[in-house]
Amino acid sequence: MAWRDSRAQRKRLVLFSLSIVAGIGALVAVHVLRASLQEGIDTEAKSLLGSDLHIASREPFTEETLAKIASQAQGVSQETEFSSMLYFPGADAARLVQVRGLEAGFPYYGKVETEPPGAWARMQAEDGIVLERALLDQFNVKVGDTVKLGALELPILGAVEEAPPHTNEFGGFVPEVYLRLGALARTGLLARSKLAFHHLHIQAGPGQVLAIRRDFTDAGWRFETPANRRAALGTALDNLEEFLGLIAIASLVLGAIGVAGAIHAHVSRRVIGVAILRCLGCPGDAAFAIYLVQAMVLGAMAALVGALFGVALHWGIVTHYRDALPFALNPAPSWSVVARTTAGGLAVCGVFALLPLLRVRAIAPGAALREDAAPVLSRRLWPLYIVLALILAGLAMLGHGHPWRALAMAGGLAATFGILGAVAHGLTLLARKVVRPAWPYLLRQGVSNLHRPHNQTLLFLLSLGLGTFLLLTVLQSRDTLLRKLDLKTFAESPSLYLIDVQPDQIEGVSDIVRSLHLPILETMPIVTMRIQSIRGTPMKELEKQATIPKWVLQREYRASYRAQLGGTEKVIAGQWFSGPFAGNGPAPISLEQKIAQDLHLGVGDEMVMDVQGIPVTTRVANIREVDWSKLNLNFFMIFPPGVLESAPGSNVITTRMPAGVSSGQLQRALVKKFPNVTAIDLGLILDTVRGILEKAARIISILAGFTVLAGLPILAATLLNGRDQRLRESVLLRTLGASSHQIRVILIVEYATLGVLSALTGILLSVAASWALARFVFKAEPWPDPHLLVAAFASAVALAVLGGLALSRGVTEHPPMAVLRGAG
Repeated sequence: MAWRDSRAQRKRLVLFSLSIVAGIGALVAVHVLRASLQEGIDTEAKSLLGSDLHIASREPFTEETLAKIASQAQGVSQETEFSSMLYFPGADAARLVQVRGLEAGFPYYGKVETEPPGAWARMQAEDGIVLERALLDQFNVKVGDTVKLGALELPILGAVEEAPPHTNEFGGFVPEVYLRLGALARTGLLARSKLAFHHLHIQAGPGQVLAIRRDFTDAGWRFETPANRRAALGTALDNLEEFLGLIAIASLVLGAIGVAGAIHAHVSRRVIGVAILRCLGCPGDAAFAIYLVQAMVLGAMAALVGALFGVALHWGIVTHYRDALPFALNPAPSWSVVARTTAGGLAVCGVFALLPLLRVRAIAPGAALREDAAPVLSRRLWPLYIVLALILAGLAMLGHGHPWRALAMAGGLAATFGILGAVAHGLTLLARKVVRPAWPYLLRQGVSNLHRPHNQTLLFLLSLGLGTFLLLTVLQSRDTLLRKLDLKTFAESPSLYLIDVQPDQIEGVSDIVRSLHLPILETMPIVTMRIQSIRGTPMKELEKQATIPKWVLQREYRASYRAQLGGTEKVIAGQWFSGPFAGNGPAPISLEQKIAQDLHLGVGDEMVMDVQGIPVTTRVANIREVDWSKLNLNFFMIFPPGVLESAPGSNVITTRMPAGVSSGQLQRALVKKFPNVTAIDLGLILDTVRGILEKAARIISILAGFTVLAGLPILAATLLNGRDQRLRESVLLRTLGASSHQIRVILIVEYATLGVLSALTGILLSVAASWALARFVFKAEPWPDPHLLVAAFASAVALAVLGGLALSRGVTEHPPMAVLRGAG
């Protein structure tokens, strides 16, 4: 029966299926592009570490250990690093540097750029050294000159332009030099260096990483994964993933809107056919099953075509915009994502299709004779809405890093459905009451269309209102994230640290910096210390308990003291210092959030610090959240004034070098007057962070634009699905003497009214949703763009009016009798 019933409607069913094709196609394209970009994001995050797992140890790794790890991984590269003096014979000068001896293979992710190109590959194959650019400028040496490291003379192979990942988030406090690990042993420095660190850079899958960490839990090593390095970017990548999830949900619902509109139009055309079947004795459930089979077959075929369309769209975007995309993406999609998205989209679209299909069960036999017997949806459909919300929530939670957050988004969508339905119901009642006989006929007829039988008020408000809500929410979230990723803030970040500045040298060093027209950004004291005990438990006992990572206990902490909270810090527990320490009881201390978690410390806990031989009892007064991405002077431990002033220490001064300018001139000036002061150029690190954030901003713009472009045709198709009903009514008006101009005016009044209300409702709901997303998800200040809101309102109203004009197109071309007989 489903096959027979479709014979007279197959061409029209193909047209209806285009909405499903568009919805599934947009859904697949967005999800596949999202998966490709997610892979690029993960690779980019790994480029901060250069591997899937980084292990640091004070002791060299044994051959047995290396063999065991190598058997569990795809690649392993060793590294040894320590501080030493590098001698420049041409300048007859030496400089303290961080020596890094590396094996070939590292970095596994990202790339190292040198000048001249290829110097990194030469360094890993032959004896030679690669330096930071600032060292070449400071000592006036060039590629090909010789430097001496320990007992080994090495030629300079090149200068680093884009450095390999550091062994900690922001590198050491001295410039780095690189040579191959085999040459490092011949320098003779390893035998004398007691402070060497040994590293393993491992390429492995997630399961292998977990297995390695599990097998060597008690080794006392420091483990680090790309997830740990993401802190260097603040919340940029986390927010980007949340935005990708929002895009996925928006595209899913937009596709479902198209399907619901197509099925609604199809059922509306088959009312008389179903009524005749009921007259012949067909039960309502059987009639429903016939059209359910049609919808399932039509949906499956359209989903397959839509999936292929989405794959082709993904291939076209990646191929055509290859140079504009932030990552090198593979045009071939992830077929598992294609299959999963198609199946999930079809499931959601199927549930949306049930809403109009349920009308079939309510069609009475009398509908074959009387138009007023046409069915309306039962008001007892709230269980179906609950099921719809649960299915949508379940699909939204798939692959989402924060299931409860995805559930909240799905709940917000369900609430939006309810609000739009209530607005549609209120508009229908209002239109019935406000129309007055004194109104001009065309205006009266257009407004009356909002409440007459077969009105499209509910469908129109749900489709256009929800579409406006989704697309505007996506655009407002994009603007929120782009404001948060504003790279102008990074232009204010320090790019040069001047360390070991003694108290009596602060003024002289500052004068040199200002003489080169460079700003003084921050000046802060630093005091080194170690942990002696935590809550009365000595450090040796804590090491035996193994509840705190050994590297956290054994490390040397650089702390500072100040009265004010920094611009990149926020107190999340406790209270900031009320004033200088008065000397009564334990000294209050502020801890950074993550180090407090590693030490298992909370507000009120006590800890004894060994400040260069003098024990200082401290109490945790507050815990801070620090944005490490800005590269400002941030510390794990902050004391109030009045505690550390008499302790031996030094100062750090930060400044900012203009883009493209080397710090060599400043370093040469400092060496002449203050040879103890070390300049640390963080320009390469800042460039890496800035580059990743630029890519994140580009991803946000691309996906937001693509979702809008994919959503508008779906909304337009949904509006045009009511063309048949409008055509019949317009021909009736023509038969009664109405002109084509009058019919167009009536439709414009109706659709302009619907458009204005749909746009206002969608915009207000979007502002509320964007506020919640900005405040609770993206942790940013909500600030709606009035220009965007006005543009969204004008676009929604224009789309509604154009839909009305499109519905009136062809009215004068159809013979009235043909339409009335149903042959049109």
